[in-house]
Amino acid sequence: MGEKLIHIFKGFLDFLFPKKCLGCGAKNVILCEKCLAFFPESPLVETKTSFIFAASSYQDEIVKKSIRLFKYHGIKILAEPFGALIFKRIVTALPESMRDQNKTLIIPISLSKKRHRERGFNQSELIGRFLSDKMSIRMENNVLYKIKETISQVEIKDREKRLKNLEGAFEVKNAEIIKNKNIILIDDITTTGATLNEARRILKIAGAKKIIGLVVAKGG
Repeated sequence: MGEKLIHIFKGFLDFLFPKKCLGCGAKNVILCEKCLAFFPESPLVETKTSFIFAASSYQDEIVKKSIRLFKYHGIKILAEPFGALIFKRIVTALPESMRDQNKTLIIPISLSKKRHRERGFNQSELIGRFLSDKMSIRMENNVLYKIKETISQVEIKDREKRLKNLEGAFEVKNAEIIKNKNIILIDDITTTGATLNEARRILKIAGAKKIIGLVVAKGG
């Protein structure tokens, strides 16, 4: 009975607020393929100092609006087009070793308990789940934990202060799971890379092999 009521309520909401593409307004889709294709691309380059690959740029207004709705307003269905964009633009270009289900794990950037409670979900986990299914690679939620409540990185502009803010923020549990494994870290957005860098550092110490970060968009 409960599930039936939820289904009826969802149908009522869909009737009152019909789903429309955030880009062009097309009906019955939150982001159509045409608008997704017009998301600006970020350079797919890995260097000695950068291991993060972004599918698009946060400077674009539709990208910015979409991520904000996803992250702060609970529009969870955006995880699918975001994951599809990452898969199409980044995953298909990764070396075979990073797409090997026996050698690689997907790990979403974790939220603190307080932030998870406030938001009700982890946006990185939703994107990671989509990619896990698409790539047939296991996602692990019980390895990387955020144990320290930090100031939102958005509020800190200086890169050094961002890095300082995240010192000791993450902890690895069940380290045996990631020993000698390649790791694909998932997050929604990166600006200076401080969050992903700190997560990478702690995973490396715990025994992970090669680590890359995949995000929907890179801020400027």
